[in-house]
Amino acid sequence: MYPLTYLDILEEDLVLLNQEEPKNTSRVNLHEKYKDKFLVNPTLNRSLISFQANKSEPIYRWFKYKEGFSSKFVKYILNKFKKAGSNQVVLDPFSGIGTTITSAMELGYNSIGIELLPPAILATEARILTNRINIQEFHTYLSEIKQLNFNDKSVSKKYFFKHLTITKGAFPDETEIGIAVMNKFVETKISNQDIQTLIRFAVSSILEDVSFTRKDGQYLRWDHRSNRNLKADFNKGIIFPFRDRLIQKLTDIITDIQSTPQKESSNTYTLINGSSLFELHNIDNEYVDLVITSPPYCNRYDYTRTYALELAYNGIDDNSIKQLRQTLLSATVENKSKFINLQDFYECIGKKEVFESLVSNFKENDALNEALRSLNYHRNILNNKNIPIMVANYFFEMNLIIAELARILKKGGKIIMVNDNVRYNGDEIQVDLILSEFASKLGLKTDVIWILERGKGNSSQQMGVHGRQELRKCVYVWTK
Repeated sequence: MYPLTYLDILEEDLVLLNQEEPKNTSRVNLHEKYKDKFLVNPTLNRSLISFQANKSEPIYRWFKYKEGFSSKFVKYILNKFKKAGSNQVVLDPFSGIGTTITSAMELGYNSIGIELLPPAILATEARILTNRINIQEFHTYLSEIKQLNFNDKSVSKKYFFKHLTITKGAFPDETEIGIAVMNKFVETKISNQDIQTLIRFAVSSILEDVSFTRKDGQYLRWDHRSNRNLKADFNKGIIFPFRDRLIQKLTDIITDIQSTPQKESSNTYTLINGSSLFELHNIDNEYVDLVITSPPYCNRYDYTRTYALELAYNGIDDNSIKQLRQTLLSATVENKSKFINLQDFYECIGKKEVFESLVSNFKENDALNEALRSLNYHRNILNNKNIPIMVANYFFEMNLIIAELARILKKGGKIIMVNDNVRYNGDEIQVDLILSEFASKLGLKTDVIWILERGKGNSSQQMGVHGRQELRKCVYVWTK
């Protein structure tokens, strides 16, 4: 039986790791090995590989999902690496709001997306159905919505927002009533499932705008006008009336659909609700032509807190959100080890030897082990003692993901991955190089590591201690 934490499978016992501060030899050597692969790509910028470029893009502007990349980036990649022939398959194992799926379909590809977060799945479904929506019927429902009494206090409690513990008090009282009125209208007056989906998405996409909260790093930041007992006097600015914001969002959706040519497409798409750690095993060997993805970064970002309002609106309760947090790729200090569950899963599907080889692949990554030893040595001065475990969990799981991507990729196929390096206690974790080293052991060749001309500075907290040290923002290109 393997131990419960990935740190425990390193060559030395944790007690010994604290005796001597690790040197930086292996990480320097790894940089030397890959330095010729670094290439500044002037076409790429922070706007293109984030949500920023989607802000003015019809359809893609509907939902502010800061953790995704833009449609323009996906189309740039598809055009750069397009091959002759039809029925090519594009995969995004961390599909978010479906930018890869929908952009690929626009350019004639079949696509597959895997995603865990219900609000992201709802956003993807809303985008996909725009090619078949009955716009006249949608107009009719919008006219009816404009006539609703959004202050109807008699609306049944069953239609009210089902809050999580961490979202209680997020809306003004009149907004709580307005959401309930809208929920009742969707459930009792709309029979068209596509229009139901679009309107539910519209409500989901404005929740932050009409709340006392703002997404801020790893959590929801609360405005001083809420009923919460707050130490800081934070003012988020305008808190929009629910009715006005909803009608504006629905109008924007109609405008974008009307301005975008609707076309019948023979291309297929598959949207899978689940974890890539398990769902990738259901895809056949050498089935995928191209992978375009941006996994969660190893930066302590907790999607279940940042998107708590949207999760609650999509029916996630307190117990479910805790389970969801543990199912996501390990990238927060609250993630528990999935090692035993993954080991049992691989044995159940007849891949016990594969799992054991991936354990070895993890253990043999000298630069990673050196980084983990350094983190563990300094764990008492880190702002959270679980950071070493989190980093180990993250890389072990990414090791498994890359192995599956290599298996399902066709020969000559490519993986394009957007990711950031991270820094803890002033010590940079070479995410780009460590993952590329995993990839090289799994049958993938690193063609290039594109670097953005402008990197990312460390946090204000670390900057005060260690000064400004720019981190590489990279796009990796691997070929099978």
